[in-house]
Amino acid sequence: MPRLIDHDDRNDEIGAAAFRVLVRDGITGLSVRKVAEEAEIATASLRRAFPTQDALRRFCFDRIHQSVAARLRAVTGDGRERAMQWMRELLPLDDTRRTELVVQLQLSRLALTDESLRGSAADLHDGVRRVCSSVLRQLSESGVTDPTLDPDLETARLHALLDGLALHLLWNTSDDPAGQADRVLQRHIDTLAA
Repeated sequence: MPRLIDHDDRNDEIGAAAFRVLVRDGITGLSVRKVAEEAEIATASLRRAFPTQDALRRFCFDRIHQSVAARLRAVTGDGRERAMQWMRELLPLDDTRRTELVVQLQLSRLALTDESLRGSAADLHDGVRRVCSSVLRQLSESGVTDPTLDPDLETARLHALLDGLALHLLWNTSDDPAGQADRVLQRHIDTLAA
C-alpha cells in the first residue's frame, strides 16, 4: 500500500532544509540536491516539486511571506501595543526571524541581478511596506499620531527604520537586542505624536 504524504508537513521539512542550506552555505550553495540531502528525501522526488533552482528560490521567498503573515495574524491587542508587536515581528529578535532575514537577504541579493526572482523579492518588500502602513493606521486610529502627518512619507520613514534596524540587529552583540529595538521603536512612535 502506498505511503500517504502530508504535503504541508513535507513542505515544512523542505522549507526548513532549504533555510538551513542558505544560512550555512549561502545562495551559491542552494541546490535541489543539497536541499534533498538536508531534508533526507530523494533528489528525484524533490526535483519533481522544484524542477528548477528558481522554483526552489521562489518557494523560499513564499515560505518567509507565509511565516511572517501567520505571526502578524496571531498578534492580539490594539493601539500602540499592537503596533509594537507588528513591528517586532519584522525584526530578527529570535532564531526563526533571524534565519528568515538571512535567507531573505541571500535571495534578495540574487534578485538584484536575476529577473526571475525580482517579483518575489518585490512582493516581500511591498509586504513590509503594507505592514508599516497598517502600523501607522493603527496608531492614528488610537489617537497616538499627529493627524496632519503625511501617511505616505511616514510609511516610507518607518519602512526605512525597520529595514535598517533589522540589519543592525543581525550584527548586534548586546545582551538585550529586543530591549534596544523596543527603545528605538518607542522613540520613533513618540516622534509621531500630536
